[in-house]
Amino acid sequence: MRRGVPTIAVAGALLVVSATGGATAALVITGKQIKDNSVTSKDIKNRTLKTKDLAASTVAALKGNTGPAGPAGPQGATGPAGATGGFTGVERVSVDRDITASGDYYGSAFVTVPCPAGKIAVSGGYYLASSAVDIAVHTNRPNATGTAWEVYVRSTTSNFSAAFYALCANSG
Repeated sequence: MRRGVPTIAVAGALLVVSATGGATAALVITGKQIKDNSVTSKDIKNRTLKTKDLAASTVAALKGNTGPAGPAGPQGATGPAGATGGFTGVERVSVDRDITASGDYYGSAFVTVPCPAGKIAVSGGYYLASSAVDIAVHTNRPNATGTAWEVYVRSTTSNFSAAFYALCANSG
């Protein structure tokens, strides 16, 4: 009978050590203590790694090729009707001008092309004769009220002829 008591005591002690041994080891061993490249895929439980656990280059390498396009979806509902109108009553208005060099401003002109009453300037511009050289256009825009087109041109070397125009449309 004496022989059975130490065997039971040893078996009990081994049971306690084996039951707490894994938990104790997990609390004691840190990542710094694990030798590099010693943990392999068989040591990692499946589906426990997340993309945040991987290097960015590894995550990028996981992306495959784009697959084929899926089938077209059903036709959507018809949207509401848009506003009617657009530009109506469009007309081109032009002003011809001969620009003569004078004083410190050389050949320069600020030209306003007015639209007819009830119309707004929706576009505009200019045409410079082939004799015009060294021309700078400083302004090419609608005026502040939108009822005319403004162009300011300047030549540092020569007199020239130009045509300035506005495209005017009904404002309502």
